Amino acid sequence: MKYLNIAILIMAVVLFSACQEENPANAVESAPEVVEQPQGETAPQAADRESRVPPPPQGPTTTLRFDEEIADFGTIRDGEKVTHTFSFTNTGDQPLILSNVRGSCGCTVPSWDSDPIPPGETGTLTVEYDSRNKGSADGKVDTKFVTVTANTTPSTHRLTVRANVVSEG
Repeated sequence: MKYLNIAILIMAVVLFSACQEENPANAVESAPEVVEQPQGETAPQAADRESRVPPPPQGPTTTLRFDEEIADFGTIRDGEKVTHTFSFTNTGDQPLILSNVRGSCGCTVPSWDSDPIPPGETGTLTVEYDSRNKGSADGKVDTKFVTVTANTTPSTHRLTVRANVVSEG
């Protein structure tokens, strides 16, 4: 009987310590986070892209409506610079703050007023597109994007800029 009590005690200690090591909460915390990368992107490129993404604004959120989300310049000559002004309305009940507006490449340069837009009021942002070295003799449709980060839900909005760029010769 004495040996049976010792055996039960040893088994209890082993089970107790084994349960502590296999705690499901600890297993979840230590599991590596899986982050999908866009196809063809290396890990350093993904890290660089993530470091450039601005954090969403903090505080109360509002809503935003663009009059149009696509600027199509039609057919333009290679090297031509064109601009488009996007208009938007703060459709919520809090002041709208555009914290960042970013083009998808250096040829697409946005500018905007960083002052808060009161509820019900409108604002604008202007995008300049430089078509230099973007075309071909037969014409090439070039599509770029502008990402607007604001105190809205969702915090980002994507605008599109495109043109059929024709080069001479």
